[in-house]
Amino acid sequence: MRKLSLITSGVILMLSFLMVGCNTMKKLEREAIETAVVGKVSPQQLTAVDGTVNFNYNIAFAPKQFYKKLILKVTPKMQYPGGEEAMAPLYFQGEKVKGTDYPVVEYKGNTMATYNLSFPYRDGMQKGVLIADIEAIMKNKSVTLTPAILNTNGVKEWKTYAYSLPNNPNAIPLFTETFVKDVPATGVGVVSGYVLFPLSQSVITDAQKKSTVMTQAVKVMKEVLANKDAKITKMVMYVSSSPEGPERLNKNLTTNRFKAAKSFFEKDLALANTPVAKDSKLIVSNLVDENWDGLYLLLDDSNIRNKAAIVKDLKAAPSLAKREAVLDSYIKSVPELKDVVLPVLRRADFFIFYTMPAVMQVENQATAYYVPQLQENSVLSVQTDVSLLNDLAAMALRNKDYRKAKKLLESAAVMKEQPEVFNNLGIVYQNEGNNAQAQNMYSKASIKKEAKYNLGMLLLQQGEYNKAIPYLKAMPDINLAYAQLMANDNRAALQTFKSLNLTTGYEYYLMAVAAARLKDTQTMADALQKAIQLDPQMKEKAQMDREFYPYAQETIYLNIVD
Repeated sequence: MRKLSLITSGVILMLSFLMVGCNTMKKLEREAIETAVVGKVSPQQLTAVDGTVNFNYNIAFAPKQFYKKLILKVTPKMQYPGGEEAMAPLYFQGEKVKGTDYPVVEYKGNTMATYNLSFPYRDGMQKGVLIADIEAIMKNKSVTLTPAILNTNGVKEWKTYAYSLPNNPNAIPLFTETFVKDVPATGVGVVSGYVLFPLSQSVITDAQKKSTVMTQAVKVMKEVLANKDAKITKMVMYVSSSPEGPERLNKNLTTNRFKAAKSFFEKDLALANTPVAKDSKLIVSNLVDENWDGLYLLLDDSNIRNKAAIVKDLKAAPSLAKREAVLDSYIKSVPELKDVVLPVLRRADFFIFYTMPAVMQVENQATAYYVPQLQENSVLSVQTDVSLLNDLAAMALRNKDYRKAKKLLESAAVMKEQPEVFNNLGIVYQNEGNNAQAQNMYSKASIKKEAKYNLGMLLLQQGEYNKAIPYLKAMPDINLAYAQLMANDNRAALQTFKSLNLTTGYEYYLMAVAAARLKDTQTMADALQKAIQLDPQMKEKAQMDREFYPYAQETIYLNIVD
């Protein structure tokens, strides 16, 4: 790539060779030509930026120094240990040369040619020499002259660094505002479990009584009851039936299942003498006669091939009777629906909340696939329990127990649409790599500044810098400045940096980058000096970072990095 401008004024450099005659190359005075000076290179220190060296090359001819019938070929080259890199040749011709279309050098006037040249950087060019091969051509004859030395300073390499997040904090979990008020104890725990019922029955089988889930729940419950400082505060029970069969029969079935489960849980968990068993107000029950919502969730999470069509057909049914008929038809044709999905909906879940001075880390045994459905009239009665479920989940998130948190939050989300719950579900989904669902949850919780910040961090980590900025402004910190810097909003980034209490060398380094882009030399120098003071490794980084290339020759920069 080259750009030429010819100017008939001023002499930058002289190309001198003596002509003894006008007709043949033999009459050229070789000694005079070989001593001629060819070219002037700027800048004097060649630099490679992103693997390419760009420079200006100027050639000037004085009056009567270029023969009218002469063609001159000049080939710039970078010679270095291990090889050479030649650029495209430059041609000039005298006034009387015919048949070519090269830039014309006036015989009696001053002529200057300016070229913008480049070549790829190679290892070893740090010790390279820039030269120019010269060939003089007249008619059909040519003479090769001694190469001219243009620059001996070698090439300085400027690397571009890919800046990374200065810190990558965990997403912020949210507690409910009522947590401390409702539960004044120093710690809150939960024991949970479930049993499944046979089709159309309210009997709890021996296998369910001795299941791994119940065995673990009984073990943990014994530990809680054995602790004299523990206090049971509430028991929440969710009981549901699968949607097969008439609604009237399912309603009676659900009621009987609740009675059976309550009796079993109180006995098996040794609750008979606890306040929970003696005070009915401490038990919150939620009965779902036909758990259609649970069915849709389970289908969506299943491996059934036509699950989307099944859900669509069920939801499109014009009446409950028609919907039940559609379900019956699919039960006959889809074995997995009958054998795998529907049995999970015939169940009773319990959550027993307790307080104690030191929180017991109890494994939550609720199934990962079940989300209870609540009746509309149950919402107000379980407000406190939603808060407890959420806050226990928030504790789990702090401990990075995402599996436990998810189970608690899925139940809470069905009970009440609460921004704290949505935010915390977003953290769970983000941890699972489901960024689309995480973004959806954060958006639903965006009335909270923490949720906005979490969404901003998610977008930031995905490289969506411009989209992240408005959300990160909810809680301005170094990540907002970083997003602004990466979005090339350098003025805003510099203002954010200035407003923060920077503590690390890398943070000051990024501030220096923002100032360098804005040509704020003094701020750049101050920030860069502070960065190197806090982290000496920043000096080597700054020596090669192309962000500071415009300051390569400035004393204020050299005094810091040299």
